[in-house]
Amino acid sequence: MSISKAKKKIDTILELTQERVGSEVGALMGATLTMSDFSTRLISKEDFFGEPSGKLIFSEIQLSGEIEGDGCILISIKDAIRLGGTLIMLPENELEGVIAAEEYSEELEDSYGEIANIIAGAYTKTFEEMYPKTFRFIRKTQEIITPVKVDVESDKPIPNQNYYQVTAAMKLNDVEMGNLILLIPAAPFGLDDAAPDATQENNDSVSASEQESGGEDTTEQSGGATAQEEAQTSSAESFDVEKQKKRVDACLKECNDRMGKEVGALLGTEVTISDHATRIVKKEDFFFDEASGKQVLAHMDVVGDLEGQSYLYIGLKDAIYIGGTLIMLPPSELEKIVADEEFNEDSEDAYGEIANIISGVYTKVFEEQYPDKIRFIKTNLEQIVPMKVDIESDEPMPDTIYYMATSKISIGKQSMGNLQFLVPASIFKLEQLGQETVADDAAEEQSKGGVTGKTAAENSDGSGSGGITGTSDGASGGSDRAGVRESGDTAGNPEFLLVSNDGEACSWIGSVLNDRTIAYKVLDYKASVSDYLPGEVKAIFLIMTDVDEKALGVAIKISAASSLPLIAVGPGWTRTKVIKAVKYGVDDILLTPASDEDIIEKIDSVQAKMAA
Repeated sequence: MSISKAKKKIDTILELTQERVGSEVGALMGATLTMSDFSTRLISKEDFFGEPSGKLIFSEIQLSGEIEGDGCILISIKDAIRLGGTLIMLPENELEGVIAAEEYSEELEDSYGEIANIIAGAYTKTFEEMYPKTFRFIRKTQEIITPVKVDVESDKPIPNQNYYQVTAAMKLNDVEMGNLILLIPAAPFGLDDAAPDATQENNDSVSASEQESGGEDTTEQSGGATAQEEAQTSSAESFDVEKQKKRVDACLKECNDRMGKEVGALLGTEVTISDHATRIVKKEDFFFDEASGKQVLAHMDVVGDLEGQSYLYIGLKDAIYIGGTLIMLPPSELEKIVADEEFNEDSEDAYGEIANIISGVYTKVFEEQYPDKIRFIKTNLEQIVPMKVDIESDEPMPDTIYYMATSKISIGKQSMGNLQFLVPASIFKLEQLGQETVADDAAEEQSKGGVTGKTAAENSDGSGSGGITGTSDGASGGSDRAGVRESGDTAGNPEFLLVSNDGEACSWIGSVLNDRTIAYKVLDYKASVSDYLPGEVKAIFLIMTDVDEKALGVAIKISAASSLPLIAVGPGWTRTKVIKAVKYGVDDILLTPASDEDIIEKIDSVQAKMAA
């Protein structure tokens, strides 16, 4: 995982921890402790202890479990006395005198030690809930230190390495205090830019087969690929994606309006669902940027003229509140289970009924107003922690482009969070919008130096034009075909090699080549392209059922064996997949399903370059 992604994930967790620290420490003391001005930064031991500050209470923290290391909690001696003195209920006048004199007695040391234990426990609980690896923050020894006297080269009070510093300002009741600081070792969390592997994703590392074959990682070369620089419009001119978007948006807006009335009728109170908006979103962006805190996901099957899955997300506390309102829990009990995030069987069943009502609203509206008759059937509920989701997996939903409808909920005078409904863009025939998003993201990444790879100048024609270019969804252009046309290897020396594990797409491309009397050869993933080189081959199509690690591994093998243009053909391209493909040697992309015109464009482009 890159440093920026690792920082983004851990900062979210750390910021949420501050709220828990304030709540749990405040509860222990019987006071109100507010944490604010949260900030983080990477810092060396030397730089941290070189900054001017007075005496600090150093509490050693040991990380134990799947992540190990040494860190600490730091707080000024005056703030430690105030917290400890409040815990043991020192009279106000006596407490102020002890603070002024910085009298950190054994009794105050013990009482603040209990608070440090609570702080470590708050970090442990939050990371157990939200971080993929399991480990604990264990509070060990405590001592008074003077920062300027710390020997940087020694392992005391902490080892000499880079740390991730977490800072938050404290306010106890009405008294403004100083900062509570946590230092954790940066390297184990992928946050140390001095660590050689800190910025590498495991899945993006160069494979052993690439190294053995002499393949070259081109990610650091200058120029870069013009990844997705032109998103082609669909060849079927009769299909208007903007008109389709307006049609879908109108249906979703009507769903939004009806939901408030029908859910409100079931709950017996006023329900307002407002701030409705729609947009294209990627799985990665949804879980990192959109979903806030723990979520309850209602899976909904899409059945009828179109089939697939859709997903309804709502915050865990909001689901508990709505469910508790339905079963008419007393306000005090409802407030408690919401605060404790207690999504018990009763709450789950009750919210499940609400999700059924919502799925029914979507079904009614789309049956009435949408050209394709589709229904939405709620199946199961599950709790999701966004920061723990593996973007590359199919859980809790596949890594593809989605069309998202989002709105805010209020029940009576109680304002709540977001309700987010996600449907694969392909179900609503809005893939083109998704490809435009991928193209924009890839172009932005390139401008930042993030998408690099083979430039057109490295291709055989040396013209300096071209690079990675995407197409629109292509489904409309190919939808008029009555079935897959038969095709096979043609006689003579092949001009194109078709390396494929997707028989339908391969057959379709082969049939277009047949129509143009262009010789080609079909190979499976295990075959060696070297057996047909140099010959008359002008380019290689890598045709994939799924754009996955296995297919990209074949791209590495082909790229190592040939400098010819390599065109990757497959469905569901995302920015991450485009970047990987470029890194692994791909020069151009064809999105499937593709029309004849899309395929012909790629063929003509190759032939024009070879003729130049």
